[in-house]
Amino acid sequence: MNLLRKYFLLGAIPALIAVGLSTILDYQITQRLLREQIDQTLEAKLDAKRNEVRFFLDKHFSLLETLAATPLVKDGTVSEIIAFLRIQELAARQRIEGLYYDELDGTVHGTDGVTFNVFDREYFGEVLKGNKVTTRILQSRGSGQDILLLVAPVHTEDGTLKGAIGLTILDSQLIAFVRSMEVNRGGFLALIDDSDRMIAASSKAEFVRKENIYATNTTLTDDTGTRFLVSATRVPDTSWDLIVAIPEIEVQGVYNRMAWSKVTAVACGITAAVILALFFSERTIRPLQQIIQTFRQYARGDQSARFSSKARGEFAILAESFNNMADELDAARVQQEEHVRRIESSEDRFRRLFDGAADAIFLRDLNGIIIDANQEACRSLGYERDELKGLSVSRIDTDWNLEDGHRLWNQLARDGGRYHPLIERIHRRKDGSTFPVEIRLTLIEREGETVVMSAARDATLRKAAEKQTKQAKEFAEKVINASPGVIYIFDLATQSIVFINQNIEKELGHTKEYLEDLGARFYTEIVHPDDVSRVRLASTRWYESGEPEIHVDTFRLRHANGQWAWFEFHRVIFQRDANGHPTQILGVATNTTDRVLAQQQLVWEKALLDQVMETSIAAIMVVDTVGNIQFLNPALEKTLRVGREYVQGQNISAFPWEIYDMAGKPLAAENRPFALVKSTLKPVNDIRYRIQFGPDDYVMVSANGAPLFDENGEFAGAVFALADITERIESEKVRESLIRSLEATNTELKQFTYTVSHDLKSPLITIKGFLGILTEDIESQDKSAIEEDLSIIGSAADGMKQLLDDLLELSRIGRNVKSRTMISLNEVISEAITLLAGQIESQNAEVRSDIDDVHLYGDAVQIRQLMQNLIDNGIKHNRKPHPKVTITAHEEDDFVLIEVIDNGPGVAIEYQERIFQLFDKLDPDSEGTGIGLAIVKRIVDFHGGTIELQSDGEGNGCTFRLKLPAVMPTHEGPYDLPDRSESTLS
Repeated sequence: MNLLRKYFLLGAIPALIAVGLSTILDYQITQRLLREQIDQTLEAKLDAKRNEVRFFLDKHFSLLETLAATPLVKDGTVSEIIAFLRIQELAARQRIEGLYYDELDGTVHGTDGVTFNVFDREYFGEVLKGNKVTTRILQSRGSGQDILLLVAPVHTEDGTLKGAIGLTILDSQLIAFVRSMEVNRGGFLALIDDSDRMIAASSKAEFVRKENIYATNTTLTDDTGTRFLVSATRVPDTSWDLIVAIPEIEVQGVYNRMAWSKVTAVACGITAAVILALFFSERTIRPLQQIIQTFRQYARGDQSARFSSKARGEFAILAESFNNMADELDAARVQQEEHVRRIESSEDRFRRLFDGAADAIFLRDLNGIIIDANQEACRSLGYERDELKGLSVSRIDTDWNLEDGHRLWNQLARDGGRYHPLIERIHRRKDGSTFPVEIRLTLIEREGETVVMSAARDATLRKAAEKQTKQAKEFAEKVINASPGVIYIFDLATQSIVFINQNIEKELGHTKEYLEDLGARFYTEIVHPDDVSRVRLASTRWYESGEPEIHVDTFRLRHANGQWAWFEFHRVIFQRDANGHPTQILGVATNTTDRVLAQQQLVWEKALLDQVMETSIAAIMVVDTVGNIQFLNPALEKTLRVGREYVQGQNISAFPWEIYDMAGKPLAAENRPFALVKSTLKPVNDIRYRIQFGPDDYVMVSANGAPLFDENGEFAGAVFALADITERIESEKVRESLIRSLEATNTELKQFTYTVSHDLKSPLITIKGFLGILTEDIESQDKSAIEEDLSIIGSAADGMKQLLDDLLELSRIGRNVKSRTMISLNEVISEAITLLAGQIESQNAEVRSDIDDVHLYGDAVQIRQLMQNLIDNGIKHNRKPHPKVTITAHEEDDFVLIEVIDNGPGVAIEYQERIFQLFDKLDPDSEGTGIGLAIVKRIVDFHGGTIELQSDGEGNGCTFRLKLPAVMPTHEGPYDLPDRSESTLS
């Protein structure tokens, strides 16, 4: 028994020791493997959470950098920047608490108008260095709230630090963000600053607000005694540490449960250690192998690797813990992928900004090889982007070399990568042409590599502007020296001239030194006493109101020779003090003495002209460019029969009176004097027309006109002189009528002379000849011959008497104008037929009058003689056995149209023009003297009518058409009709 016990003990104790050692070894190996996986899980989770915090800050810094890069912030005044930030703050109100602008002296301007100073804040030193700043939790000096402050620098176009833009977030926003990143299974997150004070933490970490958190701590214990395992990391670009903590019990519980199970197994299996060792090891090692295999599978990248839910015992807790950690890692991975996508989105936004920049931007390595370039760079150089990539900077920069490049980049590195001041270089295009550029360099990190970013701006326009500025400056100096005026600067404080150009000696005879030495005595020594008070008062009002911008005044200055000269002053405010009050005045004085004297002379001449025009008997009118009447004198008022107050300012085309030409037709608008002057821009003379005031009221005028021009030579209106020529025109008509009558009379006298010398001579010759024959017949006592001779002599004497009677009757026509009156044409024709009754009956003639009650205006005796001669002419020359004469008449307008138609022999066409001539007999054997139709023509002309003959030739009869007035004429005397033919006696 003892031996058995001995051997049992000798066998059991080593077995028990072997089992215990294997259990302890197994426990240590499992603990180490599990701790490594837990540490990896914590680090992965911590990295994901850190990136979330970094992204939270980057969102706000990207807003600040965008605002700081705007031209208004770079170049604007403080008030302009604050107004701009106020608008941006409203747009981003859900994300931020406020925006601020920091000046380099520490003065902070809030968008709400609050101003305070932060020069004593420890973070302001970083602002002065031009760095981005993320502060601790601060108490705002503006609002008094706990805030997180983010600051980004603002640089001008040349790289000079101008100030900074600050963005504040309430600490509650940061806390809410951190709390949104809760850790599963009882863990928590916390942000601590560089003084090891907590900034924000998830809700499960509230217990640590009572004490400091140190980033170097590996464990923490809460109020209940729960211990937490801690892992910490630094948040980039901040002085913050991010801490992730998980309960130690979540890990230690696994360890403890594993230890108790193994102790129990050893205690229960002492008696069966040897038999059950292999079985127990098998049961223990297999799940452990499964755990290790699952760990390795997950570590090789299989993110879906998980423990089966069938795990039992102490390994079930470990499997569940691993599964939870794997789930958290997957969630962290998803968040990391989302962060990567956001970063890629930011990269895409950067690429769009990069390509959309107005300047040419190049990325190049430290050896001067171009890595990338934006679209503006390609456009300005004429390259494609792929062509630029890989090129050396020396291909596009004519003065670049590697040694100088390294020197500049080293200087940038020493300055922390800040912008290098602007440098001017010459760039060469692909086609070989060159152009000046302004370049700013900076160092940036790209994909873990330091590269140089250069922004090049085409300086061609700036160079041209500088050249123009230089030329303008030189030009201004020449203008000041060559200006005919006096240019000066007057100081209001000293009431003296502090600058004046050399023209003063030429214009005023005083030297510039003399006027500058006068000081405040300038007004009393130089300005005319009568002008001093007026000038001072006007100037004071101008200084106070500032309106107008250019003040113009005229006053007299004393010349060195003692005479007074007029000057016109154009003054502007040249300088102001800090309160905006004017301190100096810039003025230009022009000697206007000659102009003032000329204006005085002009005023006198205008007054004289006004008097002349008012008293002139000529009718004068002035119109503007569109024909509106600007002036008319009394003579024109009399001519137009209207007061100037009714027509002045009206357009001449709006007159209510009808205007006709001299022929009685409406005068077209384009033929009127104003239209002719405006269209030709030349004077017009003697344009005659008639202004009709009423049916029987008119005036005929003759217009002379000339264009008026302004100082630029442009048409400014016209002046017209109108003359009333009504009486002259009427006189001219009477004169012309008399001239025509005189010409007709002269023609008739010539004809009469010829007739007397011919027709009267023939009877005398006959009488004289037959007197000799009669003497012979008397001597021979031939009684029948004597009677025949006496008969022939008597016939010749009767013919002479008839001729003389007809001539006497012709001469009487037209002498008695007052005998004309309204007469009945029927009565006159009846009397004529009665007087011719014997002849009508002897020749078996028929005279028929087909006339209604028609009246005309004329001399009843002459009209009766006219009709008697026409009827006698139709009967006397008719060789037919039954002569016929038909008379018709009717009224047309203001005239009576009469037709006398006979069936006589007619008149050949070639003789129809001679029929009304004096003594012209177509049939020499016919009776009469040849004066009958001439008398008819003379009577018609005297009454202002017309007569014409129509005959189709011999044997076709004749038709005489007469046109005589049916109304009383406007004047006594022959009518002057437009279609009146010239006298047939001419």
